[in-house]
This record gives sequence, structure tokens and C-alpha cells, in this order.
Amino acid sequence: MFKKLVWFLILIYLINMPVASTALSSEPTVEAPSALLFELKRGQILYAKNPDEKLHIAAASKLMTAYIALEKLDLNAMVTASKEAVNAEGALLELTVGEKYTAESLIYASMLSNANDATIALAEAVGGTVEDFVKLMNDYAASLDMINTVFVNPTGAYDENQYTTASDLAKLIRHAITTNQNFEKVFSSQAKPWFDENKTLVLTNLNDMFWSYDGVDGGKVDYNDPKYQTVITTVSRDQQRLVCILLDAPAETMYTDTIKLFEFGFNNFRRGPLVYKGQPLDNITVEGHEVTLIAGSDVYYTYPVGDNYIQEIHYDLVEDNMKLPLYKNTLMGTVKFTLTDGTVITVDLFPDREILPELTSFEKAKKRLMEYSEILYIIIGLCIVEILLLLSKIIKFTYNKITSHKGRR
Repeated sequence: MFKKLVWFLILIYLINMPVASTALSSEPTVEAPSALLFELKRGQILYAKNPDEKLHIAAASKLMTAYIALEKLDLNAMVTASKEAVNAEGALLELTVGEKYTAESLIYASMLSNANDATIALAEAVGGTVEDFVKLMNDYAASLDMINTVFVNPTGAYDENQYTTASDLAKLIRHAITTNQNFEKVFSSQAKPWFDENKTLVLTNLNDMFWSYDGVDGGKVDYNDPKYQTVITTVSRDQQRLVCILLDAPAETMYTDTIKLFEFGFNNFRRGPLVYKGQPLDNITVEGHEVTLIAGSDVYYTYPVGDNYIQEIHYDLVEDNMKLPLYKNTLMGTVKFTLTDGTVITVDLFPDREILPELTSFEKAKKRLMEYSEILYIIIGLCIVEILLLLSKIIKFTYNKITSHKGRR
């Protein structure tokens, strides 16, 4: 009854909400053949254009290479440059064969400036050979459910058998940023110095959004054809971090289209509470006792401005826990909120109070004594004294009997 009343009130509120506020501004058009805008924390999709179209994207290989290198190598590990790395197409650093370089500096060079010599050196350091490293890249892709991605090389050099999608790239980026702090640090860097015995360079992130748009805190640009580039950017604003991916975007429009998508996202979507910790969500009966189920924590989500955005609510209770004793940390079940965009958010449910079974007379007495432990200790002490006095009397009595018996003899 309580649950029905809550959702009835919510429904009345939504019906009386001004209609004009529920309409999103029209979605922007972008020139890129494939594009995606999503919220980083939950991965909610805010805009999509052909997100599952398979394209030959150089950035995917560099991102995966950097992520695996950061997972497998110590940042201070020394990597020896091979002849293959030094002579790689797209070499930038003029490495020396047999010379050692830190894994950290090579990762920055690969990510910020697309240095293919650094990328090959990292692949060989992790995999032993480039071929074995590519196998590892595909294993990682499979583990991240990147079902429409195949890697053939670590640099992203064009190969008709190598492809990915915006959806798969989103999985990789979201996982890497949220699980690996070092990846986040590299991805968010605007510039990094490169030092070796012969020269000093400044490796600059090729994503110009860092210097042209407020709130940019991550980015990557790569391409096989400079006329059509892939630009990946993250922006934080109003407690939201959005990620924009444009694949094979025309160079002349890739930044203006990126800004269009960010403006669409920040103007039309908000991050707010789905439920608060302690919020009543359902009423149940446990062995004759009425129990209110409450949310175990604050849960936030991203939603269109003026739109409830909740498509379905489903309760799943744990039948084995529907018995006494009941504690506040007893998981009673979950409630699943399915959003209009297909996102499913699960909230744990707990009882609002403890309910313990009726105690026996002995248990009540024991509990009362434990509540007043000082009195218990006094009683125990007095009992010990009484026992000692009784023992003393017994010993004295026995001694007198023995003495008297010997005297009569």
C-alpha cells in the first residue's frame, strides 16, 4: 500500500509538470560517420550516430596499447629499443637501437603525440613480439565485450582486417579511465617533456579541445588520413563527466562538432539523485511484523531535463532473509530501475529497523545482567567470598574433628 501511494504521488507530480520543460532541444547533426556522447560514471548514452558501424580507427590501437602497457609494466621499467621500433613507420622520437627508455616516457609519447616507435617498443616489451602483443590486445578486447573489434597491429596503421566501433571504444575508454589511475593521468595530460641524451622535446596532446573549451580533462586524436580524424574528448561540468567520440570526422569540423555534442549534453541532461540513502521504497511483512525497506545508499543517475526517464521498476526480494532475527544490515533484496535509454540501475534494500525474536526468561535475565555488568561483577565477587568463607569453615571443622579424635586416644 505504501509503495502504491508513493508512486501515485510521483505520477501526479509528473502529470502536473509543465509540458514545455519535458522536451529536449533538437539533437545536433555532425559530419562524422559515427559518433557517441556518453556519461562516464554509468556509461549512459546521451547521443549516438551509427555507434556500431565498423571503421578502421588508429586511435583504438594506441589506446589499447597504452592501457595494456600500464597494466603490465612498471612505469620506471626500462624498455630497450629494437631495430623494428626505431625504424617503424611514423617514428617520431629518433630512438637509438639498444638504448633503454622508461616505460612511462614511451607511453606518454605514444598517447600524446602518436609516436609509433614508442608504441612498437612498448608492444615488444610486454608481448615479447609484436605478434604476441596483438594476441593480447584481442584477448583484452574480448574480456571487455568489445564484440565488434579486431586488432592487427598496435600502432593503428591501416589494415582492412583491423576495425572497431564507437560503442566498443566507449567500453575501452570507460574501463581504462575508471579502473587505472595511471591511464587517467596520461589521458588527461596536455603536454609532457621527453628527455634523452641527444635532445629534449615537448610532447603535446594533439587534441586542440584542451585549449579551446572549458572543462576539458582528457583527450586523444589519431588518424590514418589527416583529412578524416578520430577525436576523443572528456569534459567535466556540473558534477558530470561526459565523453565525446567522433570517428573519421572531417578535420575541418571535428572540433566544432565535438563542441556541439557537449553543449547538447550539458544543456539537456542533469545528474541527480535517483534515490537517497534511507529513503523508504517498499513495505513488507516478516513473521507478522510490518517492515519498511529503505535504500542502502545514495544513487545518482543522468536524465534529460524535465523528464522522469524511468521506464520500469522491478522488485526482487530475497526470500531466505524474510525471517527473524532481522538486522539493519540484512539484505532484503533489490529494486531495479530501467531507464528509457536501457540503463539498469540496481539499488540494495535493507530493513529500517531491527526485529529480534522474543527472549526466554533466562535470556532476559542474562541480557539484563549483561546490561549492568558492574552489578554482575559484584555478585560474582560476593559469591567467591561466600565460597571461600564456606571452604574456610569446612577446613576448620575438619581440623577440629581430627584434633579431637587424636586427643581421645
